[in-house]
Amino acid sequence: MEERRRKIEEKYIDAAMRDLNYDVAAPVAEEIIAKANTLPFMSEKRMVVVKDSGVLAGAPDIDAFLEAVFEIPDSTILLLLEGETAIRKNQKLYTRFKKRDRLIAMERPKGRQLRNYIASYLAGYGRKIRPEVMERFIRQSGYEERRYEGDLRELVNTLDQIVSISGKEVTAEAVDSFMVLFSVETIFDLLDAVAKKDAPRMLRLLDEFEAKEEPAPRILYMIARQTGNFLFYKYMRATGLNDAEVFRYMGVKPYEGKKIAANSRGLSEAQLKRHYALILSAERKMKTSSGSDRAVMEGLLLDMLRV
Repeated sequence: MEERRRKIEEKYIDAAMRDLNYDVAAPVAEEIIAKANTLPFMSEKRMVVVKDSGVLAGAPDIDAFLEAVFEIPDSTILLLLEGETAIRKNQKLYTRFKKRDRLIAMERPKGRQLRNYIASYLAGYGRKIRPEVMERFIRQSGYEERRYEGDLRELVNTLDQIVSISGKEVTAEAVDSFMVLFSVETIFDLLDAVAKKDAPRMLRLLDEFEAKEEPAPRILYMIARQTGNFLFYKYMRATGLNDAEVFRYMGVKPYEGKKIAANSRGLSEAQLKRHYALILSAERKMKTSSGSDRAVMEGLLLDMLRV
């Protein structure tokens, strides 16, 4: 999905004018429509990308959004991306775009298909991998988990790095050299500290991530992902569904669902929308600023704490 987005961007958006004609919007109807109705600057096209767009499916203003979204100017390329939040085929968000032939479904290879691909890819470099080592690699990459942030190309890039230090057989030690287990539990604790405005605890948890050498972009992604989950949970509860029904709808296990529910209840819808806007701003800073990723992360969390 990310590769497809890049290709669309390269085709329609001049790299020299990207900062003026490329925007990212939170999954909030009014923000998306406002940005989509902005005309391009010295360019034929402007691109607006919405990540975690599945959140919109449960939004109370979904009808108004679906009326307005098909009236945006032809100069705007609006991409609504979703790789995790369950969108049912009978939901308005799905059916309206399907009817207009504006829907593209993409699935990552999983199961036996994924394992055959990895074995074949490594064989092309003259490398072998034992089944238990392959499972270790897949598990630590998080590729088959719903929270995985990357695409197949990123997985292949990691394989290339592992190949570079391997002999004829890829070992568990080689895999561990490039793979770091990610703690979802700590993300929930971090966001709980934000909701409770506990700055010392929040910074201590951030230090834990740094000590484990967790990549800042990965931490940022998980913060964005769970913030989107909190907002979606609120939307779905407002429809009258109970927790068990919402968790099934979201496709999360009860344990994770209870964490989402607990964190969500400590924040208002307005606060969560503001948090998401701050996250998008931090993402841009991390990609364009000369400052450290740690400084960006710390600034983001402190800003979220003040909301």
